[in-house]
Amino acid sequence: PLIVKLTSITGLTYGEDEKVDIALRVIADHVRAITFAISDGQLPSNTGAGYVIRRILRRAVRYGFTFLNLKAPFIYRLVSVLVDQMGDFYPEIKKQQPLVESVIEEEEKSFMHTLENGLSRIEDVLRSSSSNVIDGAKAFELYDTFGFPIDLTELILSERGRSVDMDSFTIEMAKQKDRARMASQVETEDWVKLMSTETNF
Repeated sequence: PLIVKLTSITGLTYGEDEKVDIALRVIADHVRAITFAISDGQLPSNTGAGYVIRRILRRAVRYGFTFLNLKAPFIYRLVSVLVDQMGDFYPEIKKQQPLVESVIEEEEKSFMHTLENGLSRIEDVLRSSSSNVIDGAKAFELYDTFGFPIDLTELILSERGRSVDMDSFTIEMAKQKDRARMASQVETEDWVKLMSTETNF
């Protein structure tokens, strides 16, 4: 049913193009994982289990964007299909359906612009280099400046028979952390006394 809904949304037919078929299956699989996780209380975030959910969702968005030509949020529209299919057996997804749809749609909206911009810049990087191993500094710039996840960069490059120099990426990441740490340090003489600690509130 999820693939049927996706073919309805896209106008594509399952079984005619292998890349399209893979994208349809990936998205159908991922929407199940995302829906159950959010229904159980795990929201997408930048840390821990929440980051895993965010990565799964973004991977599904990217497959739809690249292979199914879906440039607007679409994954949230699949939740109702899953609820119809499995809601009687797992009532929590039926109960949490409005929340799940809302969270997924917002995540999709926020990632769409990042994805479009990042894919364009990856194409620029690929055109400017004939090497099969892309400089990690370039991948780090995509990550740090444009918010493009390194795992998606690796996935996209692997589909082109290329890879990222992760050693140089790790070096750039360490440099960035050092810069952030230095910027957060405050000299004691920079403190200004605003009021006496003896003030009664």
